[in-house]
Amino acid sequence: DYFLNYIFCIHFIHIMQVSLITCTNNSEKTIKDCCLSIFSQTYENIEHIILDKNSQDETISIVKKYGRKNLKIYQQKSFGIYGALNESMKMSNGNIIGILHSDDELIDKDIIKIIAEKFSNKNLDVLFSNIYYTKKNDTSKIVRKWVSNLKEGIQSNYSLNKKIENGWMPPHTTLFFRKDLLNDIGYYNENLKISSDYDFIIRLFKNEKIKIFFLNKFTVKMRLGGKSNKGIKNIFTKMNEDYKIMKKHNFKPLKTIFFKNISKIKQFFI
Repeated sequence: DYFLNYIFCIHFIHIMQVSLITCTNNSEKTIKDCCLSIFSQTYENIEHIILDKNSQDETISIVKKYGRKNLKIYQQKSFGIYGALNESMKMSNGNIIGILHSDDELIDKDIIKIIAEKFSNKNLDVLFSNIYYTKKNDTSKIVRKWVSNLKEGIQSNYSLNKKIENGWMPPHTTLFFRKDLLNDIGYYNENLKISSDYDFIIRLFKNEKIKIFFLNKFTVKMRLGGKSNKGIKNIFTKMNEDYKIMKKHNFKPLKTIFFKNISKIKQFFI
């Protein structure tokens, strides 16, 4: 029985498809690194979906040159980043979905293999990990470490939700989840311009039926300079959206916003 279970487990790992979603918009400066980090993965069953917003530069030709065998390129029909993510998730064929933005990259060649094995061996619904923030023009220069400060393993849903109320949040880009969860929790709220990922994670983690795993490993490099920090207007838009999300989920917004922002400071000194 043990041998048969072992064979089944190994077989299941390899048939489990992982869909990685990348949205592009004139991304020629960074998309090569993103694609190469996926191309180099030792795990075979990866579907890479590129949803492009009418790029006028060399983005698509670079993607075609450095993309994996199972690469699918679509032109974006929806509006905004969250519309693009929703569109991509609906088109994906994988059992597991992950998001890798066009200026992000996977840290090493075994990341997806490790994640797929965890999903299979532990029958997971959701997995998250740690990320590095790097200089915009040099991903070898790490300037910030987003560490979840948890013990690796299955996490208590109740404990994680209490931590979220107190300002904690897992890095969105490290989130992998079973596609069929979307039937229960829904997609990204396209009425939110910046904080829809925050709302999505809260809805995901509030589902008490799901099994959540923390992988205590750095899996993604993310360049500094995301949309939420581009200019005063975006910062205030994000804070306003965060406030509304916290009210919707019955958090104490002032307390949660305070600790959410304070928690980011120490990430520069880890």
